Amino acid sequence: MSAATAASTRIWRRLGAVAREALLRGLPAPELRTILADVARVRAAELEDADLIDRWRRDPFLTPSPIDPRASLRVQTALWECLPAEFTGVELSPLTSLGSVSRLSGIGQNRVVSALRGGEVVFDPVHPLALEASRLRRSGHSRVHLASCVRIAQAWDSGERQRHEQRWGLISSAPDGGGFSTEADLLNLQVDFWRDAVGAVLPGGRVEIAATDPALAEHLAEQGTCDGVIVHPTRDAGAWRHPYVGGAFRIVTAEGDVLGDGGIVQWTQALTRNRKDRCVVSSISVDGVVAALAH
Repeated sequence: MSAATAASTRIWRRLGAVAREALLRGLPAPELRTILADVARVRAAELEDADLIDRWRRDPFLTPSPIDPRASLRVQTALWECLPAEFTGVELSPLTSLGSVSRLSGIGQNRVVSALRGGEVVFDPVHPLALEASRLRRSGHSRVHLASCVRIAQAWDSGERQRHEQRWGLISSAPDGGGFSTEADLLNLQVDFWRDAVGAVLPGGRVEIAATDPALAEHLAEQGTCDGVIVHPTRDAGAWRHPYVGGAFRIVTAEGDVLGDGGIVQWTQALTRNRKDRCVVSSISVDGVVAALAH
């Protein structure tokens, strides 16, 4: 049992089984939101001005980013200028559906900043982009390519890690053409973009790619996807990190720091209820790029 689970268990014991069941499962979502809104209202009303500044000083989620927004904007502009014409820009909400990260990526909900009104703060733009792409695919769009840049928040335990950052992401979704041909097309489109973008914004940076399926690797080689990138031959299905399946890539600085990654995911299959849907996502830390350029 983790420390967090042990702590919450002690609190639930104090509240009792009836309250636990009502808060966790019993209350309908609108009623739960009403109760949580009351909690926030009462707690906020009891705060003094000194409490506000003390929280501002101590809470890492509230600490302003050390990144100069002008430098961040220059990187974002360069990325937009490199973006292929197939992609549509999306101005995302800072919130997404509750459970977006845990359901799609398998990351624990305790790593996400949950909100009172049945949502959560965006953890990475690829998750709300997957929801929007699935909505468009279900409404009849045959191929969907979306891009967005949003300030995200992540509830990591490490006190040294920045809790929020500007992150730039892509999603491509299309129906299966058979034999990994669609996955290869979507990977090729995004890797081509990142190869150009890295050359424009990150001197000395590189793109590294791995395809765990031989058929996919063959498609990528035929399309020239691997030209100008570092190829990692591997049969390891878990290469680099979950949730990628079949093929993945990452964006790395000259010093070897990973600033972004991408690959094939199965998210839109579940969201569209169509097992023939194919999807590739990727994202990069704009703050990370700015910090790398400053060193």
